[in-house]
Amino acid sequence: MNVFNTVHTDLIGQDDGSLVILRQQELSDDFLANLRDERLASKNVREREYMKVASIPAAVFDLWCAQGLDPWNMEAKDIVARLRRDNLEAFLATSKEV
Repeated sequence: MNVFNTVHTDLIGQDDGSLVILRQQELSDDFLANLRDERLASKNVREREYMKVASIPAAVFDLWCAQGLDPWNMEAKDIVARLRRDNLEAFLATSKEV
C-alpha cells in the first residue's frame, strides 16, 4: 500500500485541557533514496526549461500553510532556503543553485 499521500491527524488532550494536533506522514526509504539519487545525478544533467527542485510531502506543505506561508506562490529559491533552514534537505531533488 502506498502511504505517501496519507497524512494521519490525531488530537491529543493535554493536562491543562488544551488539544495538540499531531500530523504524521509516512515516507518510504525508497522515496528518500530516489530523491538522494536525483540530487546526486543533477550535477551531471543539463536542465532545459523546467527543473525539479524538490518533492515536498503533504505534511510539510500543510505545516507551511498553517504557518501563514503560500507554498503555491513561493519562488523556488525561497522553497530551497526554507527546506535548508528547517533541516529538510532530504526533500531537495537537485544540488544545483536555484
